[in-house]
Amino acid sequence: MAVVVAAVIAVVFAAPIPDGDLFFHLAYARQMIEHGTLQLDHTAFSWTPASNQMIYCAWASELILYGLWTHVGLWSLFALRYAVIVIAGGLAWDFARRLKLADWPLTYFVLLAAALAASAGTLLKPELFSLLFMNLAVWAFFRGRLVAQQGASPTKWFYLVPFAFLLWVNFHGAHILFAPFLLATAAGEGLNQINSRPNRLPARAYRHLLMAWGLCGVATLLNPYGFRYPLQLFQENVLGRTPRPDSVWNSAMRSVFESAEPGLNLPELGGVMAVLLIGVVVWRMRVAPRRRVALDFTFLLANLAYVPLFIVYVRSTWFWAPVFAYSFLFAAAQARDWQRTREQPARSPGAAWRRAALAGTVGAFAILSCSAVWTAWRHPSPRNWLGFGLSYVNPVPEAEFLAASKLGPRLINLFDNGAYLLWRLWPRYLVMTDQRSFPYLSWFDEQYQFSKGENFDAFLAAHPADVAVIDLERKPVWREFQHAKGWKLAYYGPTAAVFVPDSVAPGQLASDVVPERFAQLKNPDVAFLVFRFACAVADYPTAWKAEEQLRTRLRFQADPEALRITREYRTAHEALREHDYAQARRLFHSAVPGLPWSDRDQLIDIFLKNLEHCDPKAPGGDAGVYEAALSKLAAAP
Repeated sequence: MAVVVAAVIAVVFAAPIPDGDLFFHLAYARQMIEHGTLQLDHTAFSWTPASNQMIYCAWASELILYGLWTHVGLWSLFALRYAVIVIAGGLAWDFARRLKLADWPLTYFVLLAAALAASAGTLLKPELFSLLFMNLAVWAFFRGRLVAQQGASPTKWFYLVPFAFLLWVNFHGAHILFAPFLLATAAGEGLNQINSRPNRLPARAYRHLLMAWGLCGVATLLNPYGFRYPLQLFQENVLGRTPRPDSVWNSAMRSVFESAEPGLNLPELGGVMAVLLIGVVVWRMRVAPRRRVALDFTFLLANLAYVPLFIVYVRSTWFWAPVFAYSFLFAAAQARDWQRTREQPARSPGAAWRRAALAGTVGAFAILSCSAVWTAWRHPSPRNWLGFGLSYVNPVPEAEFLAASKLGPRLINLFDNGAYLLWRLWPRYLVMTDQRSFPYLSWFDEQYQFSKGENFDAFLAAHPADVAVIDLERKPVWREFQHAKGWKLAYYGPTAAVFVPDSVAPGQLASDVVPERFAQLKNPDVAFLVFRFACAVADYPTAWKAEEQLRTRLRFQADPEALRITREYRTAHEALREHDYAQARRLFHSAVPGLPWSDRDQLIDIFLKNLEHCDPKAPGGDAGVYEAALSKLAAAP
């Protein structure tokens, strides 16, 4: 089972850099090195209104990520992700070993569930370090509880928590979400002192725990911004004084149920963890020497503190994973010990029951493992795939085209692609917006409406720009640019289309930049986006490349409806070339509703309708004219 856990982790976390956030962090690190300061200028990368009011303190992780990217290479970032996951899992396994649960099949089920539930914290950006420090801090606390249970002093373990927290404060702002754990464990251990004496810490150890937790509060002041940083975090996250219109856009700020995808994912994992915790509570109550002994307030409050964060925000789901794993293992070991001391041999479970329990555990473990691997291959997150590299969220070929072209500096771009553009193209180009979002809160609603194509003309008039980079996913926006007066399509790749003003001369535009960009598309949804855009601009060679890949390499992952549309559209053009106009019209009307119509498609539709009402035998009629026109409009094979 340990080997299977390692294999599943190796497969599930073999994923590209999923979004562009990494790149604004790299840009921040470059800015800190060039300016010789740890305090950031958020306004440096954009030409639109931006603010320095928000404090963003992740300088330590940003410099580490920049050093790995610059001096080691992209592969080192994926190695870092695996290293954090292995460290987190290794600490939990070592804790289980010390509890004498390393040969217990359910231990590996718990470790796998916790690793999968922490997936949102494994993204390659500063959150990855938050995942590491969360696991370190929770591990240190439970090691202290275990040491105290064994009769030794847990003091050094408790003071390890504020040391890890001091580092965490300068690695990522998610350290504020460790506060529920500090409050829950302080209150839980206090209630254990009063109402659950066998579960309580020694009084002296409890005093040291409270002092160590107080030092965590002091540690928040030790950052480049001083007291202003924790004050801002408190006002924003606790008092809610900073309006965040960007949360509407950010999928990480939705609940696990709103973001659910096919296959076993966070809602199901949450259910699995809840069932396991309820099971261990019932077990403890059945075998506890006295009922009051069975109730561990720390176990109860720590898990209750993080279940809401798991449900409400995808971004905070991973905080519950280590709390779940360590509290379950600690409680299970106690229940096992109570059962051994309480039961007589005659009452111990029989061989048949043990075999059934083992079979159930291994069966559930197999289902979880297979489902996780299947989901990673069959249902990767949007614009990602099973493998490594940069996801299609990042407009890599498009940025190379801009770098090789001679255009003005003001980019119109959308939220999702801005971070990579500012990293690759600054200072020659300035972005309109990017994944940071917080510098642009004063006008975020305006750009949000623009991203839906709702205030196109007014937005362009208010923000005159030199070039536009629009995600293929944002059909309403690129359709507006496609038909806008004064703009023309200059280039497109798997991620976005580049539009420039009509006044741009051909000599200002690069040619033959990344010509192989459509040759090996790795995500079926991206292949369909490319197909759809290529059809809209009547670029049939590119459309057929995407269709062929959807029909061959990507067919097992592609949506059946997308496969039908691509195949019927291409077959409609084949029918046109073969002069089977009735078949062509049927297929066009079946496929085209799922596609944006090009001007060519509209002409084809008009001529097919007119041809249907013509008498082909009438001398000098229009049938021959329409047939000749349709023959010219049919796409090449």
